[in-house]
Amino acid sequence: MVAPLVDAGPMGTKDIVERTGLRQPEVSVGMQELRDRNWIVSEPVPRAGKGRPMHRYKLTIALGQIRRHYEEQGRRTLEQFNIAMKVLRDRRG
Repeated sequence: MVAPLVDAGPMGTKDIVERTGLRQPEVSVGMQELRDRNWIVSEPVPRAGKGRPMHRYKLTIALGQIRRHYEEQGRRTLEQFNIAMKVLRDRRG
């Protein structure tokens, strides 16, 4: 979900849907997760007429911090995998 914002800068939901191939509900869930992490801010987009309000999303975190987050997440996942494999090997007996 972060990649389109890194590549293109601030984007609306429709643009993110087009770039990622995800559906609008999936994009909304992803944007909420990024908001919860304080990685993005949502800016209202002025709109003529009626309809749902539109928003543009903008990153508020440095790329290095994003990279470190995912590297740490990957490291923890690998550690958990290795622990599980060790337990299985030890029980194989």
